[in-house]
Amino acid sequence: MRLFPSLIRWLGALCIGLSASSQAATPWVQAGDLTARHHIEALQSHGCLKGVTLTWPISWAALMKGYRLALAQQSPDQASACKNQHSAYLQKALEATRRATTGAELTLGGASQEPLYTSFSSQPEDEVTSQIALYSMGEHWAANLALGYVDGERDDTHMRFDDSYLAGIVGNWQLGVGAIDRWWGPGWQSSLALSNNARPVPGLWLSRQMPLAPESPWLSWVGPWDLQIIAGQLEKDRSVPKARLLGARFVFNPLDSMQIGLTRLAQWGGEGRPQDLDAFWNAVIGRDNGQTSGLKEGEDPSNQIAGFDFRLSLNPGDVPVGVYGQFMGEDEAGGLPSKFSSLAGLDMVTGLGQGSQRFFLEATETVAGSWFSERRFNAMYEHTVYESGFRYHGRNLASTWEGDARAFTLGIQQYFRDGVTFALHLTQATLNQGGVIRAQVPEAGYQVLQSIEEQDVGLGELRISHPLLGGKLSWLFSASDKPIVTPFEERDRWTAGLHWARDFAW
Repeated sequence: MRLFPSLIRWLGALCIGLSASSQAATPWVQAGDLTARHHIEALQSHGCLKGVTLTWPISWAALMKGYRLALAQQSPDQASACKNQHSAYLQKALEATRRATTGAELTLGGASQEPLYTSFSSQPEDEVTSQIALYSMGEHWAANLALGYVDGERDDTHMRFDDSYLAGIVGNWQLGVGAIDRWWGPGWQSSLALSNNARPVPGLWLSRQMPLAPESPWLSWVGPWDLQIIAGQLEKDRSVPKARLLGARFVFNPLDSMQIGLTRLAQWGGEGRPQDLDAFWNAVIGRDNGQTSGLKEGEDPSNQIAGFDFRLSLNPGDVPVGVYGQFMGEDEAGGLPSKFSSLAGLDMVTGLGQGSQRFFLEATETVAGSWFSERRFNAMYEHTVYESGFRYHGRNLASTWEGDARAFTLGIQQYFRDGVTFALHLTQATLNQGGVIRAQVPEAGYQVLQSIEEQDVGLGELRISHPLLGGKLSWLFSASDKPIVTPFEERDRWTAGLHWARDFAW
């Protein structure tokens, strides 16, 4: 196993004697901020936060608005109960963001090998990870210029501008351009739509700033709602070079205890593909199943997946419990998604000792048709035209388990009030059922990170994060009970990594 003592010494040398807030300034809670998500979800489950929490990132303004609205509708005793460790964390993080309107963030990290499986929590990208980001925020705009250097053996794009963005607010809408991580869905270990498993796709986006409920009495049943629309540019070295990623997600909150999300994603256009208005319209209306839609060979305009998800928050005996699920269709029938893959989970929050805990059970099945129809291998996240599949730089844009997988995860997370977090995830998985890799990789393309054969494997992952010298240091330790062989290499059974970030505001 390749270690990185020089990186640790470099990190220590840069940190000694420095002090600053570890809370980086962004206008939103980023996808990957596990501690913030834990406290936000706990508030929502307690009835102390109105709004939607199934789409990340979430703006700080929306969260504080939702918190104030919830308190205003409660009795004095209920409002007092909402002023707890979760709201204290949220308030402290918001105040730090308001103070740090201009500054820089330094990130250093690395791992013994590129981490194979991810979860909602941020982690080192590869064997060496570093980034310097300059940011500034105003009342109606925010900008971040991030320059990173990542070194590993699979992805040879070393200099990266991931996490850079420019965003502005127009009315109640946020317009932005850049490359930021997204997490669309209720899962803690994985998502069947967008996740942070792959690098963020650069592009444009439009989203609501405040997910307020409609004022019309005819639509008030919808409750708080959010809409996000994205248009991104995929890489050149793939079967269809420079294909576009299009996406839309609508989430609404018809009951205080229920959130529902609707998602649609498509790969469209690219070199050698139809890109005129007719092709775009066919993609929008879902006319893209080749000859079954009356199209000639080669005219199929897009590769689409679509589906829905939900989260039901209950509070029996003042112990918040969440039941959640996600279903994504690889195909369509009658204009609606079909051949679903699935994700289902149950989580619970407790407040034992000096902190809080979250426990979850999550099951994922990424075989197309695993629900409501015949199971089809080598279909989910794949396509006959867009043969590199639903991936970016070789990593799946959605499920960390890739297609044709079945995984069961037990998660145990401990959040102390001093900022220390422990997260232990144990998984039993069957990878690549059927044992075939359908994705086609061009000569200069990026190898797909997927087991080359059907394999039952046990996985364990421990993440520890804590304040260190004015910043936040996160440790990653993961292991598998047997080696996993990908098209790129036979991987070491053990992976160790670290990730340190620190904000310097001025």
